[in-house]
Amino acid sequence: MRAKTHSLVTGGLPYFAALASGFLLFAAFPLWRWSFLVWVALLPLIAALIRENRMSRGFFLGYITGMVFFASNCYWIVGVMKRYGGLSTALSFGILLLFAGLFSLIPGAFGLAEVIVARRSRIWGLCLSPCLWVGSEWARTYLFTGFPWDLLGYAVRAEGLQQMASTTGVYGLSFLAAATSAVILAAIIYPRRKWLWVFLAGWVVGLVLTNRGLRPPRLAPGRADAILVQPNVPLAGAAADEWAPWIHPQPLDHLVEESIRAAQRLHAKQPPLLVWPEDSAPFYFDRDPVFRAALETMAKDSGAYVIAGTVTFKNGSLSMPQNSAVVLNPEGQLLLRYDKIHLVPFGEYVPWWAFPGKTGKITAQVGDFVPGTHVRVAKTAEGTVGVFICYEAIFPQLITRFVRAGAQVLVNISDDGWYGNSSAGEEHFWMARFRAIENHRYLLRDTNNGITAIVDPYGRVVQRIRRNRFGILVGGFQYLTGETFYTKHGDVFAGVVTALGLLGVASSAVNGRRRRKAPVRKSEVTS
Repeated sequence: MRAKTHSLVTGGLPYFAALASGFLLFAAFPLWRWSFLVWVALLPLIAALIRENRMSRGFFLGYITGMVFFASNCYWIVGVMKRYGGLSTALSFGILLLFAGLFSLIPGAFGLAEVIVARRSRIWGLCLSPCLWVGSEWARTYLFTGFPWDLLGYAVRAEGLQQMASTTGVYGLSFLAAATSAVILAAIIYPRRKWLWVFLAGWVVGLVLTNRGLRPPRLAPGRADAILVQPNVPLAGAAADEWAPWIHPQPLDHLVEESIRAAQRLHAKQPPLLVWPEDSAPFYFDRDPVFRAALETMAKDSGAYVIAGTVTFKNGSLSMPQNSAVVLNPEGQLLLRYDKIHLVPFGEYVPWWAFPGKTGKITAQVGDFVPGTHVRVAKTAEGTVGVFICYEAIFPQLITRFVRAGAQVLVNISDDGWYGNSSAGEEHFWMARFRAIENHRYLLRDTNNGITAIVDPYGRVVQRIRRNRFGILVGGFQYLTGETFYTKHGDVFAGVVTALGLLGVASSAVNGRRRRKAPVRKSEVTS
């Protein structure tokens, strides 16, 4: 009886470990704010994988961790699909599970790869686990339309360590967190090897000293001015009685007047940037003369460069809407139109893998949006501005293209009202901050209902407006030049460590095949 009980407990432990890692990953992010868990979040999963011999179960353990993490971390998808997509509770949960199940294939692949390596050597498995985890996150950035939401490195809150992102991107912080779990686990598994405890102590001290050594310096006050308007208007996808008043000129006129007053009170020596968010009002710049005239008037009367989100149509066709940003110069002339390149699945279009035509999307009043194809920047006499839209902020490789194109300040316009009062809005903001660090640029983030903020090139929040309120943020920034290592070379670090991990998997697989094919000596056969 004892043997059976012991067998049941032992057999169930790997699954509990996988569940635990999924929960720890979830708890490290803003809903619970236990960011310290980032350093041990992967420990239970890796512990289970390096003791596992079956590749299929290794995949399943990684898949369980992924399902727990994605389903809990992205819980807000249910509310979005219900309120704005018009789906039932059951269908909304179905979308969440479909989404979580699809992206859980990636941590499942991590589990499979880890077992292949650990079957050769547990130490080898521990050493390569950070490389394989970074490889899985890098894959998540591109596969299935890409969804690099809440990568492990984003939970690292140490201000000094965050500066590593200017060289490695956020993937370098993911590597540090995964490696810490592996080092702690190695010391636990091999307690008699004192050198491992010495190495663990040195690793921790190294992290602390690195964090202190990389703490960013204080910056001089910004010499350029920004006016960020947070209108807090209802979403275009909200109920008709909520946004109907905004189709009349009076609220739009009020927004214009408040923006102009803020600019006039500033008495700026050079034209400021006056920014409205994505979806600030339900008007179309190309097809609504009232809205267009309002923006042109605002630019002229404020003497500012005006940046605003709007919906445009490719080649003028109503069947090809585009989520766009326009930049007007102080004379009211159109300086730039940028069309959003990376669209939101289920928000702006339905992915091919989600049964398009049968599964709806939350912006149901227009057809599937058409993505833009080119990164464009606005060149002004004061500096060059790069504008990107909402969800694009979580794709580091995309934002570097704006800086390579000459952007000296980054402007992110967004409408996070879709998330309601969930933790997703704060998570989105936290990820956007890393784009400032990676490229050493000021980030001006303007949202409809929050979080609107000015972020310095080291990721520090200079000023912000709280969520769900009207406000106008006036603050300084600088147009900066130069390129970081990450801006120039992109995901070189992620590519190198992923390659190391894959080489380790390939070597272990070949070695394991040779062992199975090797002839058995007679002396090794026992009766």
